[in-house]
Amino acid sequence: MKHLTLILFLLPFQILAQIKGQIFSAGDKKPVPFAAVFINNSTIGTTSDEEGRFTLPQLSPGKHELIVSVLGFEKHLEVINAPVNQAFKIYLTEKSQELDMVLVKAFDKDGWMTWGKLFTECFIGTGTNASQTKLLNSKDLRFRHNKKEKILEVFAVAPLKIKNKALGYDLEYHLEVFRVDFNNNTQLYAGYPFFKEPSKLSKKQKERRQASYDASLTKFLKSLYHNKLQEDGYLVRKLVEVPNREKQRVRALYDKYTIRGFDENGSSFIISGPNLPQEIYTPDSLSYFQKILAQPNGTKNLYKDTLSRSQILKRDTKGNKYIQFRDYLHIVNTKHLEDPLYLSFNRESRTVGPQTSMLKMTEDEPIEIQENGNYFPPLNLISIDYWGWSNKITDLLPLDYKSSTP
Repeated sequence: MKHLTLILFLLPFQILAQIKGQIFSAGDKKPVPFAAVFINNSTIGTTSDEEGRFTLPQLSPGKHELIVSVLGFEKHLEVINAPVNQAFKIYLTEKSQELDMVLVKAFDKDGWMTWGKLFTECFIGTGTNASQTKLLNSKDLRFRHNKKEKILEVFAVAPLKIKNKALGYDLEYHLEVFRVDFNNNTQLYAGYPFFKEPSKLSKKQKERRQASYDASLTKFLKSLYHNKLQEDGYLVRKLVEVPNREKQRVRALYDKYTIRGFDENGSSFIISGPNLPQEIYTPDSLSYFQKILAQPNGTKNLYKDTLSRSQILKRDTKGNKYIQFRDYLHIVNTKHLEDPLYLSFNRESRTVGPQTSMLKMTEDEPIEIQENGNYFPPLNLISIDYWGWSNKITDLLPLDYKSSTP
């Protein structure tokens, strides 16, 4: 993803009361009017004027993502540190129409009819608020299903317009990634949301916002940052996954006797096999292998002792707070119960219990935690179990949301 090109003049002895800037085309250097300019995952945003100028209010201290988006140009992002003491000149790159035409040919016909329900469940969610959260422009979605790799990708040709009556927000979501991997039973989506506040909120909407916040990853990270884990009722333990070595051995054996080919995109596919030599492997052996392959990839062992804040949150030489861990963090929210719809979604017949989630890092790079619950880099942290189910668009709150209970 391209970053903003910043040409700035410094005011070394003064912090600007507002954030100001101007947007230009990188090609002809002319101002770009009517571009959307907003702080990612917030209610702070505006539109550039006829001369490409914009003004935003000063931000709370810490890192923020400034997003600039307008039709015909590549979207741009820049991580900025607040308070800001600089003015911005931003140059946008025009989109390639030829590339857009190539991409159009690769999309599935009738994609929404085939995949719309799955996309809605994965993106909007299936919780209590989902029935009152509507995607208004599904026509702007494009679907691509790779049958061989068993992967579904979804693209948006325009910002997604979402009306969340449950929480009282109109939401504009700039979708960057949406991917479902049917082989590994995983889903991932990422983008840049901008929230628009209504002129008035009902009491019920305020209560729903608070409930969504209490169940959010954002609240946990803020609690961790401000040393309130015990006060807020979080129990954090280490969880280790022990791999199934016998399954790994059998799978490697099957791969050895499987003949594969590669298509024009470099993706592999099975030509024949696995063809295990009958003089070596008896029918009893094959039956045993099938049973092993049906087993889980591993078992998860939960440590008995809870982790303290100092064992989870670290501080670097610049004073920045970060987390970095192996395996999983197992987190129980003892003050809030699961939504019964979570059990229905997972087809569980037990009674509701405390909200229980897991976190896993995708890379070894440290994840910096901000005071407002934001974190960088965002794709380095995966939510599993309750957060994996509940933290969808229907319960998404802006980072500048003010909880009624500090």
